[in-house]
Amino acid sequence: MGIAARLYQDGRWAERHPVELEATLRDSDWAPVDVTIEDLSHGGFRVVAGADLAVGSTIALGIAGIGTREAKVVWGTAGIYGCEFGTPLSDADLRTALSGPVATPIAFPKTPLPTPQPTPPVVQGWSAPASDAKFSVRTRLAIIVGSAVIAWMLVFAIGYGLWALAGALLR
Repeated sequence: MGIAARLYQDGRWAERHPVELEATLRDSDWAPVDVTIEDLSHGGFRVVAGADLAVGSTIALGIAGIGTREAKVVWGTAGIYGCEFGTPLSDADLRTALSGPVATPIAFPKTPLPTPQPTPPVVQGWSAPASDAKFSVRTRLAIIVGSAVIAWMLVFAIGYGLWALAGALLR
């Protein structure tokens, strides 16, 4: 009994060069994204990005020294993407890109950070959140009318007191 093996040709034909180059990527909405290129070849590149890129989308990658090149996202996992250039890089462009300055490592999270959920304010001593403890329309109307009556009574009391004081001083 033998082991059956299947030989296949990898479609990736170009030699990969491990690099750490800072670059600017433009996503399908043409928004700029700062990325780090991890490897580069004539035909494509692997990049670490802090943004989500859709597989199959067309992007543009700006590399110092060679300019902007159009590429297609071929695969992506946890913020790491493999992309294929629309037109392969020439030997001169590849040499220029490989001689670029080494990037400072970017600490991108490998998994998305949890989104904080807003919590409604809670009045101390109450078990229900303040947003759930609304008064009825009738009660709110009574509070508004009562507050207005009390405010006007205060205005008249101060006015009467000042009038009485002025009358006493003028006698």
